[in-house]
Amino acid sequence: MKPYLAIVRSGPKSLHPSFTARLAEQNFDYALSWYGDEDPATLGMADGAVFVHPVKGAKWPGLEQTLLAHWDQIQKYRYVWLPDDDLLGDPDLVSRMFAITEELQLEMAQPALTRDSYFSHVVTLQHSQYQVRFTNFVEVMAPLFSADMLARIFPTLHHQISGYGLDGVWPRYSHLGKVAIIDDTPIKHTRPVGGPNYAFSAAAGLAPAHEDWLVSAGNFVETPADFHINYGGLLQNGDPICIGSTAQEINDVLRTLITSCNGLQVAPLALTRYLSNHFHYWAGGEMGHARYPRALLRVVLSQALKHVGIRFPAPPEPDPSQAQAAASGFPAAMMASIDN
Repeated sequence: MKPYLAIVRSGPKSLHPSFTARLAEQNFDYALSWYGDEDPATLGMADGAVFVHPVKGAKWPGLEQTLLAHWDQIQKYRYVWLPDDDLLGDPDLVSRMFAITEELQLEMAQPALTRDSYFSHVVTLQHSQYQVRFTNFVEVMAPLFSADMLARIFPTLHHQISGYGLDGVWPRYSHLGKVAIIDDTPIKHTRPVGGPNYAFSAAAGLAPAHEDWLVSAGNFVETPADFHINYGGLLQNGDPICIGSTAQEINDVLRTLITSCNGLQVAPLALTRYLSNHFHYWAGGEMGHARYPRALLRVVLSQALKHVGIRFPAPPEPDPSQAQAAASGFPAAMMASIDN
């Protein structure tokens, strides 16, 4: 048994063989939550699978049943990935994704999408300046959970069809600095968003957007579905960067985001909204005030990654502790105490 597991909600056109090739060389096992009519073994699509669980229907009801049926086995893995079956990937990058996730002790993550992928959210596309970005969002398309996190979010799967709204809820079960998109291990989404799940939603008489509304209302999610933030990240040279409280810090973050998005085939309105989310967040939020000073981001992120020696530096100022405390309204002595 390997330390990590991928459970693919898959059918006869599944692309999971692309990233389960050379499985003996990888650090993960895989299993199938199978919705096809044929036996996947007869199609040559279950070679090396630790289990195959046949269950018809939409992705999330099917995965809920698979997790219940095989929970005793699944909970023995340290991380579990739940990718869609239209993702084309490289097995070495999937292994690296698992390794990075465990090294950083993330609770929830996803691989970035390649730039030629079908996509719904700009934040999920590969950002060229980053290795990893610490976010408030991981999409339902390919979420990766620690074993503890999977147990925490499992009740949210009940009564789901499309899964719309779940990715706005899941980060609330986690912690800042423990949710990330991994740019170093991209995967390609090969089909238009929606697919057969829309048919299941239609048959149930519940549009995906309405399901999103119900999930959001039931979990106190007030922010728009596309209010995505990169609080910070690790740049390609390994340097940590975060939004912070100063103009220099938000400028640095916006500069790396703008450079990272150069060449993306994204509508100007979507890109403008995505970048402006970061300014609005830094300035205090869409409602004009923040519950906590943004200087605390450096402290919280540094604490989350302390075990790997990553520290998010304060902006250079004549007297960093006093200047930062004055800018943030946070007592310098308390800041130093938390920071240490």
